[in-house]
Amino acid sequence: MPERPALGDLLESLYASVLDISALETFNRRLAEATDSHITGVLIHDVAGGRGQVSHIHGVDNERLAGLLAEVDLRDDPWMQRVTPQLAIGRVLDSDDFVPRAEALRSGFFNNYYRKLDIVQQVASVGMYDGSNSVTLSLCHGDVRRRYGEAELGLLRALTPHWINAYAMLRRLGGLEHRVATLEQALDHSPLAMFLLKPDLSICRTNAAAERLLGAGMLRREAAVLTVNGRARAGLHALLQRALRGTSQLTGGEVEKLVLRDADERPCLVVTAHRLVQWSPQEQGALLVFAREVRQASVALEPALRRLFGLTEAESRLALALFRHADVGAAARECGVTSGTALSRLKTIYDKTGEHGQASLVRLVAAVAATAEG
Repeated sequence: MPERPALGDLLESLYASVLDISALETFNRRLAEATDSHITGVLIHDVAGGRGQVSHIHGVDNERLAGLLAEVDLRDDPWMQRVTPQLAIGRVLDSDDFVPRAEALRSGFFNNYYRKLDIVQQVASVGMYDGSNSVTLSLCHGDVRRRYGEAELGLLRALTPHWINAYAMLRRLGGLEHRVATLEQALDHSPLAMFLLKPDLSICRTNAAAERLLGAGMLRREAAVLTVNGRARAGLHALLQRALRGTSQLTGGEVEKLVLRDADERPCLVVTAHRLVQWSPQEQGALLVFAREVRQASVALEPALRRLFGLTEAESRLALALFRHADVGAAARECGVTSGTALSRLKTIYDKTGEHGQASLVRLVAAVAATAEG
């Protein structure tokens, strides 16, 4: 029996999907393997209209599922009738908690829809709900003798904060697509520098922001390998090697960072590296490296953070200060609070954003900044 994917493998493909939506196929397949589900995927629900829409699905033909959804009104679904009042971002909703299985199996809606897909139990993680539409990450199985246990539900709960963040970033990046033809072109218009590296750490792809950093000498391309001048060279190489080998000691989807400093020892660049399984069917990338200049953020960034994650003004100011300084002490001083107060406030920010560390939070803010500034 093949080994089930670990949380880190799932997070790897989930965050990769922010930049390459096709990585959701890998994520959905891994999630199906990890939970022994025959259908996994992202579904969109027009609550008021009772209509469903397929976004990305594994285990069933997209056209077949779309056709079945077009034939039914989800307002007639006993499960949807009872679960709709409980819809909220971050909720993990189990069909067995809302409709007893014996009742569900006898319903006309079950025969018209769920039986045709061999679905007996469905669990959904709500990534977005605006009062009218929901977007869920769903798992389904068709064994009448089985119930999802803590292994499957616990994994989905652990994934949920990351699913919320990834979907929020996808929405923000998607907002650029009315101005450019593809998401890849949107990234080229983004000020967040991106490098795609091969297993030997040579650069196989960059975006325009990355080329500007190379041109300014903040990072270097030396024999095609990404590097930097001075004492930070060894640190950058070590960071990339750890990311490549997956040997970081950080857990829970956290990402290591390297802060590069200028001649006056002030932070000037923050670098993070993410190991990838596959960038696209045409290109085999090993690492995705982000480099963010430490500078003044766009005026649009703070309201974007408050809107996306429900941060208060004080919380969004602290998140932006950490984004600028890459140091919690300096961020606290800018906000006029003690380090203890800043750390306490950060815990609340982590709860609201689903992140679990300073580097991870800065990465998230950088992704939002890229679209806010773009």
